[in-house]
Amino acid sequence: MSKMFSPHARFLRVFCLGLTVLFYLGQFVVLGQETPEQKFGDLQADRILFLGNSLTLHGPKPEIEWFGNWGMAASAQDKDYVHLLTAAIDARTKGKLLLEPTPVTGNEGVENILNIANIVERGYATYEVSKIKKQLGWKADIVVVQCGENVPPKDFDPKAFDNAFKTLLDDLKTASNPHIFVTGNILWANPELDEIKRRVCAQDPAHRTFVDVTDYAKDISANGPVGHPNDKGMKLIADTLFVVIAKKSGVHRGALSPSAEQADAPQR
Repeated sequence: MSKMFSPHARFLRVFCLGLTVLFYLGQFVVLGQETPEQKFGDLQADRILFLGNSLTLHGPKPEIEWFGNWGMAASAQDKDYVHLLTAAIDARTKGKLLLEPTPVTGNEGVENILNIANIVERGYATYEVSKIKKQLGWKADIVVVQCGENVPPKDFDPKAFDNAFKTLLDDLKTASNPHIFVTGNILWANPELDEIKRRVCAQDPAHRTFVDVTDYAKDISANGPVGHPNDKGMKLIADTLFVVIAKKSGVHRGALSPSAEQADAPQR
């Protein structure tokens, strides 16, 4: 005959079993509430999305001696602007933003770091929402859009690009109404494209911010292989973005570097 337990003993067994399950799930549940949301100043900062070109993410390309799967040409994944910027935001929120770039093979995971060179830059004339459906489903709170360098100059159609870029940002707004930060051209100047991006951002200034990164071109030593940013260049891009995002969030200090912090300070 099995041993009978008192009601008190049975309660203790069930209670201990419940604690064990919670421990192995790696979750801390308090009165049925979910993990508190992360805030960066006034901005929600639970999920971040990066849409860019090779500066943001590029898989291996041995013919130019590039073997990484992160922002070209940072020396390591945590040295590209995506990971530097995210780490800086994490330091403020005390959270841990998830980053899952498109893998070299397959399409597993969140893919919240996506190369849109063919989707928006070269393919702006045929852009459609289905091409970033997975990323829209991520429902990001903060989105960085970095593009422009790969837009073909020959037969460029400014009206078509304007329409595609507006549609892209409208799709992001419909999905989760995030705060969107759009960089100007980084590797070389393109005033016409930047003006389009500025104009589209101005249509929703509460949630869209144009980020001028022209300081990058002032220091050619920031360039790595094939004109892409080395670690110094990646840090400059991350610094610039962080300062702008911090201002948008109501956090006016705490830049990544003394140079960026100085840029954030009031002019005298």
